Amino acid sequence: MNNKTRRFAGRLLAFVLLATMLLTVLTGCATSSKNQPVAPTSSTISNSAATEGNAHLDADVLNAISEMLTTAYSASFDTRELLIAAYRGYDMLAEGFDDTKVDPTVVKEPDMDAVRKVLDQAREAVEAEDRVTVSEYAEITAEDTLLIIQSMQTTADLDSDGGFLDKLLGWIGSFLGWMDRVTGSYLIALMIFAVLVELLMLPLGIRQHKNSIRQAKLRPKEMAIRKKYAGRDDQATRQKVTTEIQDLYQRENFSPYSGCLPLFLQIPIILALYQIVINPLQYVLGQSPVMSAALTQYYTAARAAGGLGMATPRSGTIEILSRIGDKLDGLKDFLFYQNGTEIYDRMSFLKLPDFNLGSINLGNSPSFDDFSILWLVPALTFIVYFTSMKLTKKFTYQPTMNTDPQDKQTACSNQIMDFMMPIMSTWVCFMVPALVGIYWMFKSVISTLRQFIVAKAMPYPKFTEEDYRAAEREYAGKAPKKGTPAPTYSYPRGTKTVGGKPKSLFHMDDDDYVAKIEEETRREQEEAEAREQKAQKKAGVKGISSAELKDDESNKENK
Repeated sequence: MNNKTRRFAGRLLAFVLLATMLLTVLTGCATSSKNQPVAPTSSTISNSAATEGNAHLDADVLNAISEMLTTAYSASFDTRELLIAAYRGYDMLAEGFDDTKVDPTVVKEPDMDAVRKVLDQAREAVEAEDRVTVSEYAEITAEDTLLIIQSMQTTADLDSDGGFLDKLLGWIGSFLGWMDRVTGSYLIALMIFAVLVELLMLPLGIRQHKNSIRQAKLRPKEMAIRKKYAGRDDQATRQKVTTEIQDLYQRENFSPYSGCLPLFLQIPIILALYQIVINPLQYVLGQSPVMSAALTQYYTAARAAGGLGMATPRSGTIEILSRIGDKLDGLKDFLFYQNGTEIYDRMSFLKLPDFNLGSINLGNSPSFDDFSILWLVPALTFIVYFTSMKLTKKFTYQPTMNTDPQDKQTACSNQIMDFMMPIMSTWVCFMVPALVGIYWMFKSVISTLRQFIVAKAMPYPKFTEEDYRAAEREYAGKAPKKGTPAPTYSYPRGTKTVGGKPKSLFHMDDDDYVAKIEEETRREQEEAEAREQKAQKKAGVKGISSAELKDDESNKENK
Protein backbone atom coordinates (compact mmCIF):
# COMPACT_ATOMS: atom_id res chain seq x y z
CA MET A 1 0.00 0.00 0.00
CA ASN A 2 1.58 3.30 -1.11
CA ASN A 3 1.49 6.54 0.83
CA LYS A 4 -1.31 8.03 -1.26
CA THR A 5 -3.54 5.00 -0.66
CA ARG A 6 -2.75 5.05 3.05
CA ARG A 7 -3.63 8.73 3.29
CA PHE A 8 -6.93 8.12 1.50
CA ALA A 9 -7.75 5.16 3.75
CA GLY A 10 -6.86 7.22 6.82
CA ARG A 11 -9.10 10.09 5.75
CA LEU A 12 -11.95 7.70 4.95
CA LEU A 13 -11.61 6.01 8.34
CA ALA A 14 -11.51 9.39 10.10
CA PHE A 15 -14.68 10.44 8.26
CA VAL A 16 -16.46 7.21 9.24
CA LEU A 17 -15.33 7.70 12.84
CA LEU A 18 -16.58 11.27 13.02
CA ALA A 19 -19.87 10.29 11.39
CA THR A 20 -20.32 7.46 13.90
CA MET A 21 -19.58 9.74 16.84
CA LEU A 22 -21.98 12.35 15.49
CA LEU A 23 -24.74 9.79 15.03
CA THR A 24 -24.17 8.53 18.57
CA VAL A 25 -24.37 12.01 20.05
CA LEU A 26 -27.46 12.80 18.02
CA THR A 27 -29.05 9.53 19.08
CA GLY A 28 -28.31 10.33 22.72
CA CYS A 29 -29.77 13.82 22.33
CA ALA A 30 -32.80 12.43 20.50
CA THR A 31 -33.35 9.82 23.19
CA SER A 32 -33.07 12.45 25.91
CA SER A 33 -35.56 14.68 24.13
CA LYS A 34 -38.00 11.79 23.63
CA ASN A 35 -37.85 11.02 27.34
CA GLN A 36 -38.76 14.58 28.28
CA PRO A 37 -42.35 15.49 29.24
CA VAL A 38 -44.54 16.23 26.23
CA ALA A 39 -45.85 19.79 25.86
CA PRO A 40 -49.63 20.26 25.72
CA THR A 41 -51.40 20.67 22.41
CA SER A 42 -54.53 22.68 21.81
CA SER A 43 -57.14 20.57 20.06
CA THR A 44 -60.43 22.03 18.91
CA ILE A 45 -63.51 21.70 21.13
CA SER A 46 -66.59 21.21 18.94
CA ASN A 47 -70.03 22.54 19.72
CA SER A 48 -71.30 18.99 20.13
CA ALA A 49 -68.55 18.20 22.64
CA ALA A 50 -69.38 21.36 24.56
CA THR A 51 -73.05 20.38 24.60
CA GLU A 52 -72.37 16.81 25.70
CA GLY A 53 -70.00 18.05 28.39
CA ASN A 54 -72.62 20.40 29.81
CA ALA A 55 -70.37 23.38 29.13
CA HIS A 56 -71.50 26.76 30.32
CA LEU A 57 -69.23 28.73 27.96
CA ASP A 58 -69.47 28.83 24.20
CA ALA A 59 -67.17 26.48 22.22
CA ASP A 60 -65.37 29.43 20.62
CA VAL A 61 -64.55 30.88 24.04
CA LEU A 62 -63.34 27.51 25.29
CA ASN A 63 -61.06 27.13 22.26
CA ALA A 64 -59.68 30.64 22.75
CA ILE A 65 -58.92 29.87 26.42
CA SER A 66 -57.27 26.57 25.48
CA GLU A 67 -55.11 28.28 22.85
CA MET A 68 -54.16 31.01 25.34
CA LEU A 69 -53.12 28.44 27.97
CA THR A 70 -51.05 26.50 25.42
CA THR A 71 -49.27 29.69 24.34
CA ALA A 72 -48.61 30.60 27.98
CA TYR A 73 -47.09 27.14 28.52
CA SER A 74 -44.55 27.92 25.79
CA ALA A 75 -43.66 31.07 27.72
CA SER A 76 -42.41 28.94 30.67
CA PHE A 77 -45.71 29.13 32.57
CA ASP A 78 -46.99 25.61 33.28
CA THR A 79 -50.66 26.39 32.84
CA ARG A 80 -51.69 22.78 32.29
CA GLU A 81 -50.31 21.62 35.65
CA LEU A 82 -51.81 24.61 37.48
CA LEU A 83 -55.19 24.17 35.81
CA ILE A 84 -55.33 20.43 36.58
CA ALA A 85 -54.36 21.13 40.21
CA ALA A 86 -57.14 23.74 40.46
CA TYR A 87 -59.65 21.27 38.99
CA ARG A 88 -58.55 18.74 41.65
CA GLY A 89 -59.17 21.37 44.37
CA TYR A 90 -55.64 22.80 44.96
CA ASP A 91 -54.53 26.40 44.46
CA MET A 92 -50.84 26.16 43.60
CA LEU A 93 -50.68 29.96 43.13
CA ALA A 94 -51.73 30.59 46.73
CA GLU A 95 -49.11 32.17 48.98
CA GLY A 96 -47.28 29.56 51.07
CA PHE A 97 -48.60 26.60 49.10
CA ASP A 98 -46.44 23.49 49.80
CA ASP A 99 -46.86 20.74 47.24
CA THR A 100 -44.81 18.26 49.31
CA LYS A 101 -47.61 18.14 51.91
CA VAL A 102 -50.27 17.19 49.35
CA ASP A 103 -51.57 13.63 49.14
CA PRO A 104 -51.85 12.95 45.39
CA THR A 105 -54.55 10.33 45.97
CA VAL A 106 -56.90 12.88 47.58
CA VAL A 107 -59.12 14.75 45.09
CA LYS A 108 -61.21 17.69 46.35
CA GLU A 109 -63.99 19.73 44.80
CA PRO A 110 -62.81 21.92 41.89
CA ASP A 111 -61.52 25.31 43.09
CA MET A 112 -63.00 27.72 40.55
CA ASP A 113 -61.31 30.74 42.11
CA ALA A 114 -57.97 29.02 41.54
CA VAL A 115 -59.02 28.30 37.93
CA ARG A 116 -59.77 31.98 37.29
CA LYS A 117 -56.47 32.94 38.93
CA VAL A 118 -54.60 30.66 36.49
CA LEU A 119 -56.46 32.23 33.55
CA ASP A 120 -55.66 35.74 34.78
CA GLN A 121 -51.93 35.03 34.97
CA ALA A 122 -51.99 33.29 31.60
CA ARG A 123 -53.52 36.44 30.03
CA GLU A 124 -50.75 38.54 31.55
CA ALA A 125 -48.05 36.10 30.41
CA VAL A 126 -49.09 36.22 26.75
CA GLU A 127 -50.82 39.63 26.70
CA ALA A 128 -54.01 38.07 25.35
CA GLU A 129 -56.47 40.80 26.34
CA ASP A 130 -57.62 41.08 22.75
CA ARG A 131 -58.39 37.34 22.49
CA VAL A 132 -59.93 36.46 25.86
CA THR A 133 -61.46 38.91 28.29
CA VAL A 134 -62.02 38.44 32.01
CA SER A 135 -65.76 38.76 31.58
CA GLU A 136 -65.80 35.81 29.16
CA TYR A 137 -64.57 33.34 31.75
CA ALA A 138 -65.96 35.01 34.87
CA GLU A 139 -68.69 32.35 35.09
CA ILE A 140 -66.50 29.38 34.10
CA THR A 141 -67.62 26.05 35.60
CA ALA A 142 -65.97 22.75 36.49
CA GLU A 143 -67.41 21.22 33.29
CA ASP A 144 -65.81 23.99 31.22
CA THR A 145 -62.49 23.44 32.99
CA LEU A 146 -62.54 19.70 32.29
CA LEU A 147 -63.20 20.31 28.58
CA ILE A 148 -60.26 22.73 28.42
CA ILE A 149 -58.01 20.19 30.19
CA GLN A 150 -59.09 17.45 27.79
CA SER A 151 -58.32 19.69 24.81
CA MET A 152 -54.73 20.06 26.11
CA GLN A 153 -54.22 16.34 26.80
CA THR A 154 -51.70 14.19 24.93
CA THR A 155 -52.19 10.66 23.63
CA ALA A 156 -49.15 8.47 24.25
CA ASP A 157 -48.28 6.17 21.35
CA LEU A 158 -46.99 3.22 23.36
CA ASP A 159 -45.92 1.25 20.28
CA SER A 160 -43.93 3.96 18.49
CA ASP A 161 -40.65 3.05 16.82
CA GLY A 162 -37.46 4.86 17.83
CA GLY A 163 -35.54 4.15 14.60
CA PHE A 164 -32.74 1.80 13.56
CA LEU A 165 -30.19 2.81 16.21
CA ASP A 166 -32.81 2.48 18.93
CA LYS A 167 -33.60 -1.00 17.62
CA LEU A 168 -29.91 -1.92 17.68
CA LEU A 169 -29.55 -0.73 21.26
CA GLY A 170 -32.79 -2.51 22.07
CA TRP A 171 -31.34 -5.85 20.94
CA ILE A 172 -28.34 -5.35 23.21
CA GLY A 173 -30.61 -4.21 26.03
CA SER A 174 -32.76 -7.31 25.60
CA PHE A 175 -29.68 -9.42 26.23
CA LEU A 176 -29.00 -7.41 29.40
CA GLY A 177 -32.61 -7.99 30.44
CA TRP A 178 -32.20 -11.73 29.85
CA MET A 179 -29.12 -11.78 32.09
CA ASP A 180 -31.10 -9.87 34.74
CA ARG A 181 -33.81 -12.54 34.70
CA VAL A 182 -31.26 -15.37 34.81
CA THR A 183 -29.14 -13.93 37.63
CA GLY A 184 -32.01 -12.34 39.53
CA SER A 185 -29.92 -9.21 40.14
CA TYR A 186 -29.57 -6.20 37.86
CA LEU A 187 -26.23 -5.38 39.51
CA ILE A 188 -24.76 -8.80 38.67
CA ALA A 189 -26.17 -8.52 35.15
CA LEU A 190 -24.45 -5.15 34.73
CA MET A 191 -21.12 -6.58 35.91
CA ILE A 192 -21.34 -9.43 33.42
CA PHE A 193 -22.30 -6.87 30.80
CA ALA A 194 -19.19 -4.81 31.67
CA VAL A 195 -16.96 -7.88 31.22
CA LEU A 196 -18.49 -8.62 27.82
CA VAL A 197 -18.01 -5.01 26.75
CA GLU A 198 -14.32 -5.19 27.64
CA LEU A 199 -13.97 -8.42 25.67
CA LEU A 200 -15.58 -6.61 22.73
CA MET A 201 -13.06 -3.80 23.12
CA LEU A 202 -10.11 -6.21 23.31
CA PRO A 203 -9.18 -6.11 19.58
CA LEU A 204 -9.10 -2.31 19.67
CA GLY A 205 -7.00 -2.41 22.83
CA ILE A 206 -4.53 -4.84 21.25
CA ARG A 207 -4.18 -2.65 18.20
CA GLN A 208 -3.53 0.39 20.36
CA HIS A 209 -0.94 -1.55 22.38
CA LYS A 210 0.86 -2.70 19.24
CA ASN A 211 1.12 0.89 18.10
CA SER A 212 2.64 1.81 21.48
CA ILE A 213 5.20 -1.00 21.08
CA ARG A 214 6.20 0.41 17.71
CA GLN A 215 6.73 3.80 19.30
CA ALA A 216 8.68 2.26 22.19
CA LYS A 217 11.09 0.62 19.72
CA LEU A 218 12.07 4.09 18.51
CA ARG A 219 12.93 5.30 22.00
CA PRO A 220 16.78 5.01 21.70
CA LYS A 221 16.79 7.08 18.51
CA GLU A 222 14.36 9.60 19.95
CA MET A 223 16.52 9.92 23.07
CA ALA A 224 19.58 10.37 20.88
CA ILE A 225 17.90 13.23 19.04
CA ARG A 226 16.96 14.92 22.30
CA LYS A 227 20.45 14.44 23.75
CA LYS A 228 21.96 15.89 20.61
CA TYR A 229 20.25 19.17 21.40
CA ALA A 230 20.48 18.94 25.18
CA GLY A 231 21.06 22.23 26.98
CA ARG A 232 19.30 24.37 24.42
CA ASP A 233 15.78 25.65 25.08
CA ASP A 234 15.37 28.31 22.39
CA GLN A 235 12.40 28.12 20.06
CA ALA A 236 14.48 27.28 16.98
CA THR A 237 16.13 24.31 18.69
CA ARG A 238 12.84 22.96 20.04
CA GLN A 239 11.39 23.21 16.55
CA LYS A 240 14.39 21.35 15.18
CA VAL A 241 13.97 18.56 17.73
CA THR A 242 10.31 18.20 16.82
CA THR A 243 11.11 18.15 13.12
CA GLU A 244 13.79 15.46 13.48
CA ILE A 245 11.53 13.27 15.61
CA GLN A 246 8.75 13.61 13.04
CA ASP A 247 11.22 12.70 10.30
CA LEU A 248 12.22 9.66 12.32
CA TYR A 249 8.58 8.58 12.60
CA GLN A 250 8.10 9.07 8.88
CA ARG A 251 11.19 7.01 8.00
CA GLU A 252 10.04 4.22 10.27
CA ASN A 253 6.49 4.40 8.83
CA PHE A 254 5.03 5.16 12.25
CA SER A 255 2.18 7.52 13.01
CA PRO A 256 1.69 8.55 16.67
CA TYR A 257 -1.95 9.37 15.89
CA SER A 258 -2.86 5.86 14.75
CA GLY A 259 -2.87 4.79 18.40
CA CYS A 260 -5.64 7.29 19.09
CA LEU A 261 -7.96 5.73 16.52
CA PRO A 262 -8.91 2.67 18.64
CA LEU A 263 -9.51 5.00 21.58
CA PHE A 264 -11.80 7.25 19.53
CA LEU A 265 -13.66 4.24 18.18
CA GLN A 266 -14.50 3.23 21.74
CA ILE A 267 -16.15 6.59 22.52
CA PRO A 268 -19.36 6.13 20.46
CA ILE A 269 -19.63 2.52 21.64
CA ILE A 270 -19.33 3.54 25.31
CA LEU A 271 -21.85 6.37 24.84
CA ALA A 272 -24.33 4.01 23.21
CA LEU A 273 -23.93 1.38 25.92
CA TYR A 274 -24.34 4.05 28.57
CA GLN A 275 -27.76 4.86 27.10
CA ILE A 276 -28.73 1.22 27.60
CA VAL A 277 -27.65 1.29 31.24
CA ILE A 278 -29.52 4.49 32.19
CA ASN A 279 -32.68 3.80 30.14
CA PRO A 280 -33.73 0.26 31.05
CA LEU A 281 -37.41 1.00 30.44
CA GLN A 282 -36.79 1.57 26.74
CA TYR A 283 -33.86 -0.72 25.96
CA VAL A 284 -34.05 -3.52 28.53
CA LEU A 285 -37.84 -3.75 28.90
CA GLY A 286 -38.50 -2.90 25.25
CA GLN A 287 -40.89 0.04 25.72
CA SER A 288 -41.21 3.01 23.37
CA PRO A 289 -39.57 6.39 24.05
CA VAL A 290 -43.08 7.84 24.43
CA MET A 291 -43.67 5.49 27.36
CA SER A 292 -40.51 6.84 28.98
CA ALA A 293 -41.76 10.39 28.42
CA ALA A 294 -45.17 9.58 29.93
CA LEU A 295 -43.60 7.96 32.98
CA THR A 296 -41.25 10.91 33.39
CA GLN A 297 -44.24 13.28 33.17
CA TYR A 298 -46.07 11.38 35.91
CA TYR A 299 -42.91 11.17 38.04
CA THR A 300 -42.18 14.93 37.93
CA ALA A 301 -45.71 16.41 37.87
CA ALA A 302 -46.87 18.22 41.00
CA ARG A 303 -48.62 16.09 43.60
CA ALA A 304 -51.53 18.53 43.52
CA ALA A 305 -51.89 17.76 39.80
CA GLY A 306 -51.91 13.99 40.37
CA GLY A 307 -48.19 13.32 39.84
CA LEU A 308 -45.52 12.17 42.27
CA GLY A 309 -43.84 15.57 42.63
CA MET A 310 -40.29 14.21 42.29
CA ALA A 311 -37.28 16.07 40.92
CA THR A 312 -36.45 15.67 37.24
CA PRO A 313 -34.30 12.52 36.90
CA ARG A 314 -30.69 13.26 36.00
CA SER A 315 -29.91 9.90 34.44
CA GLY A 316 -32.73 8.41 32.42
CA THR A 317 -35.46 6.06 33.57
CA ILE A 318 -33.28 3.93 35.85
CA GLU A 319 -33.83 6.45 38.64
CA ILE A 320 -37.60 6.49 38.05
CA LEU A 321 -37.97 2.70 38.01
CA SER A 322 -35.97 2.36 41.21
CA ARG A 323 -38.16 4.84 43.11
CA ILE A 324 -41.62 4.50 41.68
CA GLY A 325 -42.32 1.16 43.40
CA ASP A 326 -46.04 0.64 43.96
CA LYS A 327 -47.02 4.22 43.16
CA LEU A 328 -48.38 3.49 39.69
CA ASP A 329 -52.08 3.64 40.56
CA GLY A 330 -52.19 7.39 39.98
CA LEU A 331 -51.49 6.82 36.27
CA LYS A 332 -55.08 5.67 35.73
CA ASP A 333 -56.46 9.14 36.54
CA PHE A 334 -53.47 11.15 35.33
CA LEU A 335 -55.12 14.01 33.40
CA PHE A 336 -52.01 14.92 31.40
CA TYR A 337 -52.72 11.98 29.05
CA GLN A 338 -55.91 10.75 27.43
CA ASN A 339 -54.85 7.10 27.70
CA GLY A 340 -53.57 7.08 31.28
CA THR A 341 -55.30 3.76 31.98
CA GLU A 342 -53.51 2.14 29.04
CA ILE A 343 -50.17 3.44 30.34
CA TYR A 344 -50.96 2.01 33.77
CA ASP A 345 -51.89 -1.39 32.34
CA ARG A 346 -48.68 -1.55 30.31
CA MET A 347 -46.49 -0.61 33.30
CA SER A 348 -48.29 -3.09 35.57
CA PHE A 349 -47.58 -5.90 33.11
CA LEU A 350 -43.81 -5.27 33.11
CA LYS A 351 -41.43 -7.06 35.47
CA LEU A 352 -39.14 -4.28 36.65
CA PRO A 353 -35.46 -5.04 37.37
CA ASP A 354 -34.36 -5.40 40.98
CA PHE A 355 -32.04 -2.49 41.76
CA ASN A 356 -31.52 -3.46 45.40
CA LEU A 357 -28.43 -4.86 47.08
CA GLY A 358 -29.93 -6.33 50.22
CA SER A 359 -31.87 -3.48 51.78
CA ILE A 360 -29.96 -0.79 49.87
CA ASN A 361 -31.69 0.71 46.83
CA LEU A 362 -28.86 1.31 44.36
CA GLY A 363 -31.26 3.15 42.08
CA ASN A 364 -31.03 6.15 44.40
CA SER A 365 -28.33 8.78 43.95
CA PRO A 366 -25.90 9.79 46.71
CA SER A 367 -26.93 13.18 48.05
CA PHE A 368 -24.92 15.99 49.62
CA ASP A 369 -27.90 16.71 51.85
CA ASP A 370 -28.31 13.18 53.15
CA PHE A 371 -25.25 11.27 54.34
CA SER A 372 -25.83 7.57 53.77
CA ILE A 373 -24.04 4.38 52.85
CA LEU A 374 -24.38 5.39 49.18
CA TRP A 375 -21.55 7.87 49.80
CA LEU A 376 -19.24 4.87 49.58
CA VAL A 377 -19.82 4.76 45.83
CA PRO A 378 -18.29 8.21 45.04
CA ALA A 379 -15.50 7.61 47.59
CA LEU A 380 -14.57 4.24 46.09
CA THR A 381 -14.90 5.70 42.59
CA PHE A 382 -12.19 8.25 43.36
CA ILE A 383 -9.87 5.57 44.75
CA VAL A 384 -10.49 3.17 41.88
CA TYR A 385 -10.10 5.78 39.13
CA PHE A 386 -6.96 7.28 40.68
CA THR A 387 -5.35 3.86 41.15
CA SER A 388 -6.45 2.78 37.69
CA MET A 389 -4.82 5.80 36.04
CA LYS A 390 -1.56 5.20 37.92
CA LEU A 391 -1.48 1.52 37.00
CA THR A 392 -2.40 2.24 33.40
CA LYS A 393 0.66 4.46 33.07
CA LYS A 394 2.82 1.56 34.19
CA PHE A 395 1.24 -0.80 31.67
CA THR A 396 1.35 1.59 28.72
CA TYR A 397 4.21 3.32 26.97
CA GLN A 398 4.86 6.88 28.11
CA PRO A 399 6.47 9.18 25.52
CA THR A 400 9.88 10.63 26.30
CA MET A 401 9.82 13.82 28.34
CA ASN A 402 12.72 16.24 28.11
CA THR A 403 13.71 19.22 30.21
CA ASP A 404 12.24 21.62 27.69
CA PRO A 405 9.66 24.05 29.10
CA GLN A 406 6.99 22.60 26.83
CA ASP A 407 7.68 19.06 28.06
CA LYS A 408 7.67 20.27 31.67
CA GLN A 409 4.30 21.92 31.06
CA THR A 410 2.95 18.69 29.54
CA ALA A 411 4.19 16.67 32.51
CA CYS A 412 2.58 19.15 34.89
CA SER A 413 -0.71 18.94 32.98
CA ASN A 414 -0.60 15.15 33.18
CA GLN A 415 -0.12 15.29 36.95
CA ILE A 416 -3.08 17.64 37.28
CA MET A 417 -5.22 15.32 35.15
CA ASP A 418 -4.28 12.42 37.43
CA PHE A 419 -6.31 14.17 40.11
CA MET A 420 -8.89 16.04 38.04
CA MET A 421 -10.29 12.99 36.23
CA PRO A 422 -11.02 11.03 39.45
CA ILE A 423 -12.47 14.17 41.05
CA MET A 424 -14.78 14.73 38.08
CA SER A 425 -15.86 11.08 38.15
CA THR A 426 -16.58 11.39 41.87
CA TRP A 427 -18.65 14.53 41.28
CA VAL A 428 -20.69 12.83 38.56
CA CYS A 429 -21.40 9.91 40.92
CA PHE A 430 -23.43 12.33 43.04
CA MET A 431 -25.63 13.04 40.02
CA VAL A 432 -26.41 9.49 38.87
CA PRO A 433 -27.87 6.44 40.63
CA ALA A 434 -25.40 4.47 42.71
CA LEU A 435 -25.89 1.53 40.35
CA VAL A 436 -24.42 3.51 37.46
CA GLY A 437 -21.47 4.58 39.63
CA ILE A 438 -20.77 0.95 40.55
CA TYR A 439 -20.96 0.00 36.87
CA TRP A 440 -18.38 2.66 35.96
CA MET A 441 -16.15 1.59 38.82
CA PHE A 442 -16.27 -2.10 37.93
CA LYS A 443 -15.73 -1.33 34.24
CA SER A 444 -12.61 0.69 35.16
CA VAL A 445 -11.23 -2.27 37.13
CA ILE A 446 -11.90 -4.67 34.23
CA SER A 447 -10.33 -2.23 31.75
CA THR A 448 -7.18 -1.96 33.88
CA LEU A 449 -7.00 -5.74 34.18
CA ARG A 450 -7.34 -6.05 30.40
CA GLN A 451 -4.47 -3.62 29.85
CA PHE A 452 -2.34 -5.53 32.35
CA ILE A 453 -2.93 -8.85 30.57
CA VAL A 454 -2.20 -7.34 27.16
CA ALA A 455 0.99 -5.71 28.49
CA LYS A 456 2.18 -9.04 29.93
CA ALA A 457 1.35 -10.92 26.74
CA MET A 458 3.05 -8.31 24.53
CA PRO A 459 5.74 -6.64 26.68
CA TYR A 460 7.47 -3.45 25.67
CA PRO A 461 11.06 -3.75 24.42
CA LYS A 462 13.89 -3.17 26.89
CA PHE A 463 17.12 -1.46 25.88
CA THR A 464 20.65 -1.64 27.24
CA GLU A 465 23.02 1.25 27.64
CA GLU A 466 24.80 0.08 24.51
CA ASP A 467 21.58 0.46 22.49
CA TYR A 468 21.35 4.10 23.55
CA ARG A 469 25.05 4.64 22.80
CA ALA A 470 24.65 3.14 19.33
CA ALA A 471 21.75 5.48 18.59
CA GLU A 472 23.78 8.44 19.85
CA ARG A 473 26.72 7.51 17.63
CA GLU A 474 24.35 7.24 14.67
CA TYR A 475 22.95 10.72 15.27
CA ALA A 476 26.41 12.09 16.00
CA GLY A 477 27.11 11.75 12.29
CA LYS A 478 30.02 9.28 12.58
CA ALA A 479 31.35 7.70 9.39
CA PRO A 480 29.93 4.31 8.46
CA LYS A 481 31.86 1.07 8.93
CA LYS A 482 34.34 -0.13 6.30
CA GLY A 483 32.74 -1.83 3.36
CA THR A 484 29.54 0.21 3.72
CA PRO A 485 29.23 2.94 1.07
CA ALA A 486 28.63 6.32 2.64
CA PRO A 487 25.40 8.00 1.55
CA THR A 488 25.74 10.88 -0.86
CA TYR A 489 23.91 14.16 -0.34
CA SER A 490 23.53 17.31 -2.38
CA TYR A 491 23.81 20.45 -0.25
CA PRO A 492 24.13 24.14 -0.99
CA ARG A 493 27.65 25.44 -1.49
CA GLY A 494 29.51 26.17 1.70
CA THR A 495 27.56 23.76 3.91
CA LYS A 496 29.90 21.82 6.16
CA THR A 497 29.32 18.05 6.43
CA VAL A 498 30.05 15.78 9.34
CA GLY A 499 30.34 12.04 8.59
CA GLY A 500 28.55 12.49 5.28
CA LYS A 501 25.61 14.38 6.87
CA PRO A 502 24.93 18.10 6.91
CA LYS A 503 25.81 20.06 9.98
CA SER A 504 22.72 21.17 11.91
CA LEU A 505 21.76 24.77 11.36
CA PHE A 506 20.53 24.95 14.96
CA HIS A 507 23.35 23.01 16.67
CA MET A 508 26.41 25.11 15.80
CA ASP A 509 28.86 22.97 17.79
CA ASP A 510 28.27 19.59 16.10
CA ASP A 511 32.05 19.06 16.10
CA ASP A 512 32.04 19.33 19.89
CA TYR A 513 29.08 16.94 20.06
CA VAL A 514 30.88 14.36 17.89
CA ALA A 515 34.00 14.75 20.03
CA LYS A 516 31.88 14.22 23.13
CA ILE A 517 30.44 10.96 21.77
CA GLU A 518 33.90 9.75 20.74
CA GLU A 519 35.27 10.62 24.17
CA GLU A 520 32.45 8.67 25.85
CA THR A 521 33.14 5.68 23.57
CA ARG A 522 36.88 5.81 24.34
CA ARG A 523 36.16 6.01 28.06
CA GLU A 524 33.86 3.00 27.86
CA GLN A 525 36.59 0.99 26.11
CA GLU A 526 39.13 1.97 28.76
CA GLU A 527 36.72 0.99 31.52
CA ALA A 528 36.15 -2.37 29.84
CA GLU A 529 39.92 -3.00 29.61
CA ALA A 530 40.34 -1.98 33.24
CA ARG A 531 37.64 -4.43 34.32
CA GLU A 532 39.37 -7.19 32.33
CA GLN A 533 42.73 -6.51 33.95
CA LYS A 534 41.10 -6.43 37.37
CA ALA A 535 39.51 -9.82 36.68
CA GLN A 536 42.90 -11.24 35.69
CA LYS A 537 44.55 -9.95 38.83
CA LYS A 538 41.76 -11.36 40.94
CA ALA A 539 42.32 -14.77 39.34
CA GLY A 540 46.04 -14.54 40.24
CA VAL A 541 47.21 -14.76 36.66
CA LYS A 542 49.29 -11.84 35.44
CA GLY A 543 50.58 -11.22 31.96
CA ILE A 544 48.20 -13.74 30.41
CA SER A 545 45.71 -12.49 27.87
CA SER A 546 42.03 -12.93 28.41
CA ALA A 547 41.82 -15.34 25.47
CA GLU A 548 44.53 -17.60 26.98
CA LEU A 549 42.79 -17.40 30.33
CA LYS A 550 39.53 -18.56 28.78
CA ASP A 551 41.31 -21.43 26.95
CA ASP A 552 42.91 -22.54 30.19
CA GLU A 553 39.55 -22.50 31.96
CA SER A 554 37.92 -24.49 29.17
CA ASN A 555 40.73 -27.12 29.31
CA LYS A 556 40.13 -27.52 33.01
CA GLU A 557 36.44 -28.05 32.43
CA ASN A 558 37.17 -30.70 29.75
CA LYS A 559 39.44 -32.59 32.14
